[in-house]
Amino acid sequence: MMFPFPVGNNREIHSGLAERFMRANPDMKIKFRNPAQNYEEMSQQILRAALIGQLPDLSFHGLNLLRLLVERDLAQPLAGRISAAGGADLLGYAPAVLDIVRQRGDIYGIPFFISTPVLYVNETLVHDVGGDPSLLPVDWPGLVALGQKINATSATRTGFYFQWDVTGNWMWQALLFSRGGRILSDDEKTAAFDSPEGLWALEQLEAFARSGMPNLKSAQARPALAAGTIGILADSSSNIAYAEQQIAGRFPLRVATFPLASPNGKVPAGGALGVIHAQDPRRADAAWKYLQFCTSPESQAFMARLTGYMPSNSKSITDPSLLGAYYQEARNQKVSVDQLPVMTNWYAFPGANAVRIIDTIRNHLESVVTGRQGASQTLKQMAADVNRLIGAA
Repeated sequence: MMFPFPVGNNREIHSGLAERFMRANPDMKIKFRNPAQNYEEMSQQILRAALIGQLPDLSFHGLNLLRLLVERDLAQPLAGRISAAGGADLLGYAPAVLDIVRQRGDIYGIPFFISTPVLYVNETLVHDVGGDPSLLPVDWPGLVALGQKINATSATRTGFYFQWDVTGNWMWQALLFSRGGRILSDDEKTAAFDSPEGLWALEQLEAFARSGMPNLKSAQARPALAAGTIGILADSSSNIAYAEQQIAGRFPLRVATFPLASPNGKVPAGGALGVIHAQDPRRADAAWKYLQFCTSPESQAFMARLTGYMPSNSKSITDPSLLGAYYQEARNQKVSVDQLPVMTNWYAFPGANAVRIIDTIRNHLESVVTGRQGASQTLKQMAADVNRLIGAA
């Protein structure tokens, strides 16, 4: 079995679930391969393993990269197994959750955890400049202005940071979708983000850079938040529980919803899903048994309490003995659940160049964040590069 992101509580989740499963199934053993550092690296490792016939039986991938595996016939269909196990309702797999992993008329994975973009707010730093953490600005200019007030209080503080480099261009997609924008045309042959909505998304990144926002990586921004030196951080909800654990009550942390810039604005569903690669019937059956275990109500509750991810199993959310009562107390974790009505798919690029497209967009985004190039010029070049890579696939 393989999983990505061996950081934070992620390793603890996978090792904990494996130990629980093996205690309940002493005739079975879970063996881990070395984890990948991110979703893109994970997919590349799987593609290389397929070439030499060394695929794992089961692996976990970013939701946006399932399409890459299905197009190469590297994921086993699961609709028949779900039906044989009693159906999606009995298992706790809501239709909206399975829609995320539906390809070619079948289901090719089970979501393991789901995240949405949110705002992390250091209440103390916001209060210190006269702000009200419970009444934050509802747009990016207002949040940036509040951040600049925090900047002015100390040279060691970053008032506002937007975690633009999250894997899979996810936070850029969040900006674009929040404005009602689209990634590609209906036939998926040309970029649709070369649009007013797409320009607006890049203009926000440009405005963040001009406000003095530094270019930090997740490995820098998240510890800085925990250290109390970032006032407002736009990032994935996946880090909520770990951030609270690291902060350890030294200051009050509030999590707020991601600003929507349009009445039809959406936020992309981040997170990961389990994919079965095994073709041998016995190994495939064992992988399915473990994947069912990982996405059961009890396992999902275990995962959610360790992270800020939403469970993919609806029964874990509604059962008072699992997360039903927990979410009434865990105000910060519930914010992501509250964004379910405006959640949309994390866009997956088609064709053999999917990962190259992600890397290309990331490079263009960095040119804006670092101030090397403006939004308008970058948008044209980024669209041209994406169109070329789609056409070459």
